[in-house]
Amino acid sequence: MGSLRSMNWLLSIFVMLVLALPQSVAEDWLYTVRKGDTIWGLSHKYLKEPLKFQEIQKYNNIQLDRQLPPGVTLKFPMEYLKFAPAEVDVTAINGSVYFVRRGIKKPLTLQHTLVLDDILVTEKDSSVALLFADGSKLLLGENSELVFDIQTKWGETGMVDSRMRLMKGSAEGRVKPLIGPGANFEVQTPSAVATVRGTEFRVRVDDKDPGVVFNEVDEGTVAVQLHENRASVKQGFGIKTATNLPLSKPKALLPKPIFVNAQDKYPGHPVTLTWQSIDGAKDYYFELFEDAAMTKLAHKAVLSSNQVELPEVELGAYSVRVRAIDSDGLQGLNGTHRFVISPVPSSPSLEQGASSYLTGQPIEFQWSEKSDATSYRWRLAEDRQFQSLVTEEILTTTRKTLAAGLPAGTYYWDVAAGNNQGFGKSSVAASFDVKLPQQPVVTPIAESMPSDEALSVYWSQVAMATEYQWQISSDRDFKRIIEEGTTRDTRVDVSDLPEQQLYIRVAAKGPYNQFRYSEIQEIDIVEPSNGKTAFSIGSVLLFILML
Repeated sequence: MGSLRSMNWLLSIFVMLVLALPQSVAEDWLYTVRKGDTIWGLSHKYLKEPLKFQEIQKYNNIQLDRQLPPGVTLKFPMEYLKFAPAEVDVTAINGSVYFVRRGIKKPLTLQHTLVLDDILVTEKDSSVALLFADGSKLLLGENSELVFDIQTKWGETGMVDSRMRLMKGSAEGRVKPLIGPGANFEVQTPSAVATVRGTEFRVRVDDKDPGVVFNEVDEGTVAVQLHENRASVKQGFGIKTATNLPLSKPKALLPKPIFVNAQDKYPGHPVTLTWQSIDGAKDYYFELFEDAAMTKLAHKAVLSSNQVELPEVELGAYSVRVRAIDSDGLQGLNGTHRFVISPVPSSPSLEQGASSYLTGQPIEFQWSEKSDATSYRWRLAEDRQFQSLVTEEILTTTRKTLAAGLPAGTYYWDVAAGNNQGFGKSSVAASFDVKLPQQPVVTPIAESMPSDEALSVYWSQVAMATEYQWQISSDRDFKRIIEEGTTRDTRVDVSDLPEQQLYIRVAAKGPYNQFRYSEIQEIDIVEPSNGKTAFSIGSVLLFILML
């Protein structure tokens, strides 16, 4: 019994000693003195009871209040400081967002501020951007629910205590560096608590199992606590927690995607973005935002490939963000790009003419008119990629004619419509062929002919031909030309040819069509008959008949 009384007495003494301890046992707020500061002035600014300035002077062993040297650090007990409920501002709303206050659910507007015990709810394809009293920012994603547990501002000290519960969905934040013992930024989830002190982070509750939570850190450090265990997740690392599993070690996040040939300005739709594939990426998480701060989400998707074609959004400035997703579901570092989709006309439709032309034949190109276009860029190339460009012109009409035609080959052409903002995307290229006309076909001639007769050579007419060149040679290689000439007709008569084997060919002259000769014709020029031979043969025949 006596020992019990002694224990109670000792406990009473301990409690009195604790109550009588100097305020320095509790954490203090530290203030660096500036020129002109006084204990009296600082107490009126920061203390709930300004008349306690003398206690602050004693607490800091200050003798002369008005002779505080700049740079000296003063200690203020936290319980002496002014504090008040802090408010959270709404800076951007996308889609349908609500808040619940005292059991009443209302649509959220930019004019609302959020306070202690408020519940914030976002629906599908919706998000809301928040600004806390210390300048920290948080973006609450779709299908999310956030409860504000503590929102306290410590007067003008700059310390803000922000604690909240993410019941479902996702949030990402940029937290200002926390200074002082009263400053906190804490997000509690169904499986873990994330304490942030100046960083960029993401936290996401699994939509299929709320006991699974993903924490990813882009910058700084986040302390993640699961039950009694605690892990420090540093920049470039993430951690996956589950209520039924022990706390795992942080895992390195996949690197940020690097965009390939990304442009600052795209001439209308469609816009296709490509990035380098990342080893270890199971999928890619893609987001399209309407603002540079990436708070107004316009489109999102989980992609299996490293390429995406944007939806038909309105023309203007956009930001995209891509993250690689690993096998554990952790999302990697952000790859971002800012660009403009210009208000330019869409692609015209080409009116395809003939698929084949002859060299020198006029070629006409025509396309549909765009009401918002002031000019058109017409291109002609020898390849589908338009690397081997033949010609390019800026026109104000929807028609282009090449009166002189083109050399033989395969060609591709397209058209882009433009205005004062630039040219839109080129149309799908159309192609056509330009061919040489057939060579002349020489009419077959006799195998032989007397040298005293004129040789008549006939050939077929060739399209686009301006004249024809004919040649007669004593050798098949036409190295020993006997006769040659040009004519606009499709025949020629040649006399006084030598008695020997001769070779004949004809070529048509015309646009892009020179020296393509016909097949070679052969003829044997023989000695002419003199009449005697014919009389002798006739006499022999008459003699035979008379027998």
